Amino acid sequence: MPVTFPNSKPYRNVGGNDALGILVYERDDDPPFAESSFIRRLNQFGSARGMPLFAFAPWTWEERNGSVKGWSWNDREGRWEPGRRMLPSVVYDRAWPETDAEKLRYRQAVRRLRESVKLVFLNGRLPNKGKVYECLAKNRTFSAYIPPTALFRGSASLSDWLSKHSHAAFLKPIAGSQGRRVVAIVVAEDGTVKLSGRRQDNQPFEVEVANEATALRRIERWIGSRPYIMQPFLELKGDHGEPFDLRALMQKGGDGRWSLTGIAARCGSPGMVTANLHGGGKASSARTMLSRLFGDIRGRELFEEATNMSYMIAVRLENVFGRFAEIGLDYGIDRSGKLWFLEANSKPGRAAMVSAGAEAARAAAEQPLSYARSILLRLATTDTRRSPQGRGCSLATTDMQRSLQGNGYATPGRVIHEFDHL
Repeated sequence: MPVTFPNSKPYRNVGGNDALGILVYERDDDPPFAESSFIRRLNQFGSARGMPLFAFAPWTWEERNGSVKGWSWNDREGRWEPGRRMLPSVVYDRAWPETDAEKLRYRQAVRRLRESVKLVFLNGRLPNKGKVYECLAKNRTFSAYIPPTALFRGSASLSDWLSKHSHAAFLKPIAGSQGRRVVAIVVAEDGTVKLSGRRQDNQPFEVEVANEATALRRIERWIGSRPYIMQPFLELKGDHGEPFDLRALMQKGGDGRWSLTGIAARCGSPGMVTANLHGGGKASSARTMLSRLFGDIRGRELFEEATNMSYMIAVRLENVFGRFAEIGLDYGIDRSGKLWFLEANSKPGRAAMVSAGAEAARAAAEQPLSYARSILLRLATTDTRRSPQGRGCSLATTDMQRSLQGNGYATPGRVIHEFDHL
C-alpha cells in the first residue's frame, strides 16, 4: 500500500464543471492523439466512479459558446468519438507536441484559454532543469545528490569541463524530455573521442572521431543555439554494461497528500547512454535490480534512500514552484553505490509502474482522477498553480532529513547559478 506524507492544504468549497478535461495534441491519426491507451483507461476508471472526462485540443475552444471538441471513449463500439462539450473547469495536461511548430501552436492555444477563462490545471509545470537543480542545490541535504552542473557556452566551456571531469561529459537539453537529443562525449587515452546519444527522433547514434577538437566542433554544430547543460558522465550501468536508472512516481490522491505510487528500474541496451522507455528501454523491478547489483542489504538501503528523497523533493518543488498532482523523479546509481538525482518531470509517464507491482500500476492511473475529483468537489477560488510568495527554498529539518544527512554522502555537488535568463 502506498504510504502518504501530509503536507497539502485542502481546497475550499466552490462550484464548477463536474467533468475533467484531458489536454491533448490532436492530429489526423487513428487514434487522434498520443497516450490514447492511458487516456482510455482514465475514461474507463472515471465512468466507473461517476466522474466524466474527455480529451480535447486547446485550439478547438469556441469563445462564443464556451465549448470544445471533446473526444470520449465508446467502450461498446471500441472507438473514440468526438462531440462538442462545455469547457471543463479542471484540466489535466497530457499533450505531447513534437516539433517546434507544434509546441508553438499548443502554447499559443493554451495561453489564449488561460487569458480568457479561469482554468485549474491539475498539475503544475516545472521550470527548466537548470532551475530545478539550482533550487535543490540550495539545501545541503539535496545538494549531495545533484551532479555538478553548468551551462554549455560553446566549445571552450566544454573543453574546460572535460579537463576537470576525467575527459568525459554528458550533455542534455535544458528543457528536453524522454531522452531526446542527449549526447555523451568520452575522450580515450589515445586521443580519439566517442560521441553517443539520441537524436530528435530518439534513435540512438554512436560516432568516433579522431580528436577532441573535431568532437567539439561537431557538438557545437549539433547543439546550435539550443540551451544545454553539462554534467559528468556518470557510470550508471548494470552488470552487463546496460544503462539503468530508477523512476519514482509521486502522486496525490483524494486526500491531497503525497504518496509514493512506486519505484521501477528502467534498463537500456548495452552501449546506449539512456534508459528511457521512449528510447527503447525496458522496465523491471527496482528491488530485484538493486539487490542483484548491490546485494540484498545495500539494495534495500538504496530503495529506502530513493523513497525518502522522493518525498522530500516533491514537497520542496511544490513549496517553490506551486501545486502539483504528480511528479516523476529519476535517479541514477553509480558503480560505487552512490545515489544521484537526475531530473524531475511534471508530466511523467507511467508505463514503468507495471514493474513496480499491480497496485502501483492501478494507482498510477487512478490517483490523478481521485485528486481531480477532490478539486472538483472542493475547488478553491484562487488559482491552485499560484506559487508561494518569494523565491526561497527553505525546508525545515525532519527526521527523514536527519537520517539522510548521516548517510556518508556529505560532499555537495556544485551547481552554477546561471539559469534565470533561460
